[in-house]
Amino acid sequence: MNTVVSRRNFLRGATGTVSLSWGGIRILAGPTTAQSAEKESQIPRLTQPFVYGSAFYRPPNPPAFMRREMLKAIAQEYKFNIIRIYSSWVYHNPAPERFDFEELEEVMRYCDEFGLRVLLGIITEDAPYWLEAAHPETRFVDAKDQAQRLSGSGNNVSGGWPGLCLDWEPVRQAAAKFIREMAKVAAAHPSMYAYDCWNEPHLEPSWSHHFSATTEEMLFCYCPRTIAEFQRWLELRYGTLDRLNQAWVRRYPDWKAIDPPRVMGTYSDWVDWRRFIIDRSTHEMRFRAENVRAVDSRHIIESHGAHHPPIDGLTLPGTNAWRLAEVVETWGLSLFPRWFGIPVFAGAAKFEITRSNAGHKDFWMTELQGGHGNNGLWRSPKMRPQDIRFWNWLAVAAGAKGIIYWTFHAEATGTEATGFGLVARDGAPTERVEEAARNNRLIQAHWDILKDYLPKPEVAILFDPDNALLAYAMSGNEDASTESFRGYYKALWNADLWADFIEPASLGKSRYKVLIAPWHLLGKKQTCEQLRGFVEQGGTLVLETGFGLFDERFIYNPVIPPNGLHEAFGYREKESYYIYSGTEAHPLVVPRDIPSLERIYFAPEIEFSQPISVRVKAHTFLTPIELSGAVPIATCQGFPVAAMRKLGKGQVYYFGTNLGASMAAGGDGGLGLLRALVTPVVRPTVTSDKLRPRLIEGAKRSLLTVFNDTGENQAARIELPARYRRATDIHSQTELPVEQNAIRMTVPYQDVVVLLLE
Repeated sequence: MNTVVSRRNFLRGATGTVSLSWGGIRILAGPTTAQSAEKESQIPRLTQPFVYGSAFYRPPNPPAFMRREMLKAIAQEYKFNIIRIYSSWVYHNPAPERFDFEELEEVMRYCDEFGLRVLLGIITEDAPYWLEAAHPETRFVDAKDQAQRLSGSGNNVSGGWPGLCLDWEPVRQAAAKFIREMAKVAAAHPSMYAYDCWNEPHLEPSWSHHFSATTEEMLFCYCPRTIAEFQRWLELRYGTLDRLNQAWVRRYPDWKAIDPPRVMGTYSDWVDWRRFIIDRSTHEMRFRAENVRAVDSRHIIESHGAHHPPIDGLTLPGTNAWRLAEVVETWGLSLFPRWFGIPVFAGAAKFEITRSNAGHKDFWMTELQGGHGNNGLWRSPKMRPQDIRFWNWLAVAAGAKGIIYWTFHAEATGTEATGFGLVARDGAPTERVEEAARNNRLIQAHWDILKDYLPKPEVAILFDPDNALLAYAMSGNEDASTESFRGYYKALWNADLWADFIEPASLGKSRYKVLIAPWHLLGKKQTCEQLRGFVEQGGTLVLETGFGLFDERFIYNPVIPPNGLHEAFGYREKESYYIYSGTEAHPLVVPRDIPSLERIYFAPEIEFSQPISVRVKAHTFLTPIELSGAVPIATCQGFPVAAMRKLGKGQVYYFGTNLGASMAAGGDGGLGLLRALVTPVVRPTVTSDKLRPRLIEGAKRSLLTVFNDTGENQAARIELPARYRRATDIHSQTELPVEQNAIRMTVPYQDVVVLLLE
């Protein structure tokens, strides 16, 4: 791997002038100092090419007297190659024009000494109190017009949370100054490797730390400057007030009369408001990156997300990871599987979403839970050695090129105290850190296989963010959308297939054999045309209820699906039934005296005859259809609710219910149905019944990762491609016989076995 970091076309040189535009005001970051421009900091040599390490320093952790010995152990005993520093604006900028980087430099000097690389966080979401005192008007404002005072938070006990609104010039100027000053200090150290340009990007106060917060108290920002910027954004988008009034069905007299929506009831204004917030977040990422580049043109710029639409919500966090990843050079994710009880299939989806967002760039697991999660008195289950092993190798199998833990030393104070540490509070080693060190050695030892490896999915899942925004405007949540995506991905995971998540803009260059469009209520003309072309050229398309229910102005379409697809695909939706469904916490109760015909509203079963005979519970909607060329494949109470049609060289399947949400809710029938539909078109390279194998193919040798996501030990016979003659467990160094192109193996519960195939 080359240690020279190339510049991106959008970045200016360190000795030039960077022009930052935000809210119509330009910030000029002038030429760097001679010292920072001329000094040739040596990026640490990649003696270990796979990035592997841990978060280390976040004030006050670890204590000063422990830092050097801990860093020595990280480098020399555990053989990690990188540490992460999370050090915020409020801590380093205690007064105007005063910056204190003494502790930061101390940690970096130790890293210089021990040959460790540093990933340095740009934490501007914790703003200094002096700035709030000078400019209280810059506080974030929620939908109730409540200003958010700076305070402490569990993930930064130094305070300053949730920061101040960057739509105000004093905040932008002060933040730009801080970023440049810190980058100049860090860039001079040989250990400096990369900037974590934005930790888990989201509209910061939307992740409320209140004891109880209403939805309105998680919607931001309604301060005067952000509203003015929204009005300006609308003027650029629509051009004239008449066009906006027509789109929103309003009669505004001027642009200044427009207020962002605060209550439910309308769609077009809500979607535009959140589109603006998403664009605003992308501008913030550029603001951070360009201020770093104003003083440091050589080190990597990275960022990582903690929420992963479309299986997580989009509206409140207000970011589009595809756009954010375009700004940085490496993209990443956070994953806390035991803290949040994340099912394995959902964790795998997060890896694939992150890889898809990154495009052709490297992606890292920038945060992996190191110890038990903690929130005050509550503690999650501990991270076991098998969890370290499992998530390491699932990340590698998904194509990750880096793993960094949160965190090395158990947290000191605040609601996260006692948690997350790879090592104990006194620094003593644990089974977790020893397992991490062991797997790091194994990953590095097989770099020849991993270096150029990426999965090559032949299945894609289509996500248009506008559909998620519409779901929120309709319901105040995105559950119908997120659960649909979760269910379809769960089915693909259980079918042993990788998947890419794609935007509509990628449809024209699609290389996939199967395309799934979960919960897609908007029938945009271009998308409809591209989906029809995909099928005609030989693709298999999967649609579900409500596809194209609304047009691009969020007006209910008279014919569904729209734009001529009802003729091409051979079906037309009739009026849907809304399906009442329960949850594990609140099971569905069906009234005893309900008439038999009314029971259709209470989780009715759909009977499929193709591609397999199976019963599936309806979810969200149940939609009868009229057929005009399509073949019925399922009925409910005697009327058709699903169909298939061959068109050109391909075929389209339509399900008249939210099949994805049905599968996510535990419907095994749906999982089998989708597997029977997809696998004749895309066959997994390796597959099993109760184990989840994934093959990492290299030029001369390969790795077979076999995951057991069940609660019991599982034995299986797995067929291999014919070229492999030898299989060795890389953890135990035990050789498994390869007989008739297959191996027999047992994988312990919630664990992984990794085989070297030769």
